[in-house]
Amino acid sequence: MNTGLLLTQFAAVEEAAQEGGLAVLGINPLALLLQLVTFVLLFFILKRFAFKAIIKMLEERRSTIDKGVDLGREMEVEKQQLDERVDKVLHQARADADKVIAASHQEAGGIIREAEAVSARKTDALLADAHAKIEEEIERARTGLEKEMLALVAEATEVLIGEKLDAKKDAGLIEQVLIKSRRSNA
Repeated sequence: MNTGLLLTQFAAVEEAAQEGGLAVLGINPLALLLQLVTFVLLFFILKRFAFKAIIKMLEERRSTIDKGVDLGREMEVEKQQLDERVDKVLHQARADADKVIAASHQEAGGIIREAEAVSARKTDALLADAHAKIEEEIERARTGLEKEMLALVAEATEVLIGEKLDAKKDAGLIEQVLIKSRRSNA
């Protein structure tokens, strides 16, 4: 079967070669003319009805794209302006925060100094009170020691003299001895 088809094609080519002209190339002039008329007719129909709508749609699309590009540029400019404003606000906020921190440090320093002063006053008062109590204790201890010493001296005097002196004589004698001992210690 394939050989039959092949022979038919060779026969057609041989006939065209004998006719000459465009037929040698396998082009039929009548078919070419018919295709040309169809193409021109289709072109005018498309130009009349379709091209205007297509061109209008393309123009609208180009306009929309141009508007989008312009809007994008405007938004970029606005973004830059907004960024600048945000930077300014952030800078101002940082400056304000620094001022607040500095003021709080200063106030905290004042509170600490005041607390230290109050603490120093309380410490001084406690030390003064402690010194006063110590002095009282020392005075009580001296008084107690003097009384014990008086009693010991009275007993020693009695042992040395061999007789009991009256309280006035004992006190006078002891006072004299104490005064001498204080002078010698001083």
